[in-house]
Amino acid sequence: MELKIEGRHFQVTDAIQEHVKEKLTKLERYFDGIHRMHVILDVEKTNRHRVELVCTVARRQTLIAKGEANDLYAAVDQAEKKMVVEMKKYKAKLRPLVRGKRDLAMLDAQAVTENAEDEE
Repeated sequence: MELKIEGRHFQVTDAIQEHVKEKLTKLERYFDGIHRMHVILDVEKTNRHRVELVCTVARRQTLIAKGEANDLYAAVDQAEKKMVVEMKKYKAKLRPLVRGKRDLAMLDAQAVTENAEDEE
């Protein structure tokens, strides 16, 4: 996974970088098809901290999660939780929906054999 951390209106410290890396390595447990992760850390004058995670996954899909709090670490945690939800939604779309339903081809084959038996 390629990771890029960008700070707007402030210099990103080593402690913040380590916290972000620690949180984002957990995302690889949920989905292994992550190509690129871009983290944008923003600080406003009103002590409002914003974090935006832009994740490029398989098939060039882009997943975005935002977090906002008075503390930068809390904003990172919030954005990470939202990204987990986004990844779970994306994985659910990738899986075929078969749960408990019979395969349609099998149902058609059974209907044809039943019709053939009824005709005899």
